[in-house]
Amino acid sequence: MKTRHVIVCGAAALLGCAVAACSANIHDNTFTANIPNATVNLTTDADVNNVMPDQMVPLVVAVQNVYLVEPSVTPPPEHVADAGHVQIYLDDVSTPPLVVTAQVAVAVTIPTHTPAGPHKLVCRVHKHDGTPTDTKFEINITVKVTVGPVDAGAGAPDAGSADAGATVTDAAAVD
Repeated sequence: MKTRHVIVCGAAALLGCAVAACSANIHDNTFTANIPNATVNLTTDADVNNVMPDQMVPLVVAVQNVYLVEPSVTPPPEHVADAGHVQIYLDDVSTPPLVVTAQVAVAVTIPTHTPAGPHKLVCRVHKHDGTPTDTKFEINITVKVTVGPVDAGAGAPDAGSADAGATVTDAAAVD
């Protein structure tokens, strides 16, 4: 019995140390492990008020206190605690990321079927092992969708020219 007690106490102490070392938080049943004093900033020179589906949006990622390393590369031993990468999402982090990288200059492609309207690009720091952190930054964008020419003779849009999510007005109602 004493041996079991020591093992249980030792495991509990080890778990407590592991959780404390990574500044863990649990939100909505999702474990996040923070990198101490990590920050991330995301900038773009694109016109964020006129983004089109399929458009590549250039981004510059600036991180502090994070040793950027691609997920497929093992970080050096001295940077295991602060090694990480960024993941960039459209609208929220519950969707699959558009980009997973350790690069600071990237381009994300806005998905083809993104509806017109307000959206955001969310950049979140992840630990090297893929565990998400609470460190993130958002850029608001507005996706515009164009409509192709309307064939006035047929009263219907050119089937190949309207983008997904576009509303086409009946040709008879257009001045």
